[in-house]
Amino acid sequence: MTMLAIGLDGANWNLVDKWIADGKLPNLRRLKENGIGGTSKSCLPPLTVPNWKCYSTGKNPGNFGVFRFDRIDTESRSHTFHDYSDFDSPELWDYLNADGLTTGIINKPSTYPPKAVDGFMVSGGPDASDSEYRSLESGFTYPSALGDELQAAFDYDVHPTPMISPSETGDREVEAILDLIETRFQVARYLLDREAPDFLHLTIFYNMALQHYFWREEPVLRAWKVIDENLAGFIDDGHDLVIFSDHGTCRVDVTFYINVWLEENGYLTTEQTVDRRLRSLGFTRERALRIAKRLGMVDVLSKTVPERIQKVLPWEEGLKRDRVLSAVDWDETSVLASNQGPVYLTLDRDDAEYEPLRTELIERLQALSHPETGAHIVDAVHRGEELYSGPYAGASPDLVIEQGDNVHTSDAIGPNSWWANTGVWQGGNTRNGLFLFHGPSFRQGATDADAEIVDIAPTILHSMNVPVPDDMDGTVLDVFEDDADNAVTYRTPLSTPNSAARTESESVEQRLADLGYLE
Repeated sequence: MTMLAIGLDGANWNLVDKWIADGKLPNLRRLKENGIGGTSKSCLPPLTVPNWKCYSTGKNPGNFGVFRFDRIDTESRSHTFHDYSDFDSPELWDYLNADGLTTGIINKPSTYPPKAVDGFMVSGGPDASDSEYRSLESGFTYPSALGDELQAAFDYDVHPTPMISPSETGDREVEAILDLIETRFQVARYLLDREAPDFLHLTIFYNMALQHYFWREEPVLRAWKVIDENLAGFIDDGHDLVIFSDHGTCRVDVTFYINVWLEENGYLTTEQTVDRRLRSLGFTRERALRIAKRLGMVDVLSKTVPERIQKVLPWEEGLKRDRVLSAVDWDETSVLASNQGPVYLTLDRDDAEYEPLRTELIERLQALSHPETGAHIVDAVHRGEELYSGPYAGASPDLVIEQGDNVHTSDAIGPNSWWANTGVWQGGNTRNGLFLFHGPSFRQGATDADAEIVDIAPTILHSMNVPVPDDMDGTVLDVFEDDADNAVTYRTPLSTPNSAARTESESVEQRLADLGYLE
């Protein structure tokens, strides 16, 4: 039997337990009743990237060098978006292949461009993109001919059309995501039956987009019903199965505009820009996109209007991601932040004021509370090099914020206040995800255990009698039947198979921004 790993982006028990109890997700109920699992905690920040890589490498970001989708370089005053070639580590399937086992990977974020494996790879996630608002037409699979086959047989798309975005969350956008989820499972079943790989990984990603915009409303339940219905066949076939997530989702009660707070408190200074003036006059990207969609001209405009002109239009919420950098008065700025965690200082780390400034920020941010409710805005603030371990820990952000309960941290510049009770998202990211092992190799137990996302890969390797590399941060979970002859074995790490070509970042950033990830 194939070992199946099904990743459900943004899943946690708080999101689905009531639906399970009400009988709306019967197959997830079967898995809970006959499997073993619990809560899996993500690495910080609790985002798709880095956490799908934390899973596949079994390591914290300090051991592979990427801490978020993107990073701000305060020395060069630039914004860098990461691609597959920036992750410095072998992955789970590399070790399976090295042990003579075949693998299939479908739709896992941070696998674009695809690499050669002993098996097949279908790239996925928001980073698999070659142009704005459009799915890839080629080059998203290994072997390359597989992409044409999937598009011919299943009308396979890497991304939904039309793309859901802050301004477009209607029936067409929802239906496109539901169709995409269904197709993911159809392709997984097709390739499983035809190729019979020893290991198959499938990520369901765009359910998370619905959770961002609808939290637990009807569109989200519809997506989970599609997921649940498609789990039945895998359960009935008797495969070893692990269901898990990169992080969880929580209701957003408050949006924390961290760069607004930094500016109000003298750490950040911004200048007037063309896009800020356009926003004040009501000329925004959301408004332009709504008009373009209404006229059926999105593809035409995305191809004919230069990217630099498209980027002049601001978001309704304010300036975000690289546009934030264009508004910064760098000579008068000491601190700048990204959304959902990373904070960057403009001071050199050997500057005498660097550590006192970090200490001051930690104390002030940790003391921050909601002006109306008194709830914590920030649970903790970590020094990057202390939060992470490994050869890249020193390249981490200067500080990393751990958000308070039901708080979403946005980097937008433009809001009149550093906090708001509404925002782009209804559902935000939280560290607590879920994991569940089910099948003949695993014992039946409760779902109250605790794990780290880095524990999933070594546990899968051990379940398949493959030695665990001794540089993985994760440990093998106690999910097996007692067996004195089943001791964990270890091996030396493989060298990094990082030969993928860099992909253009502009369109990838745009897709992430449409989903609200680069606020």
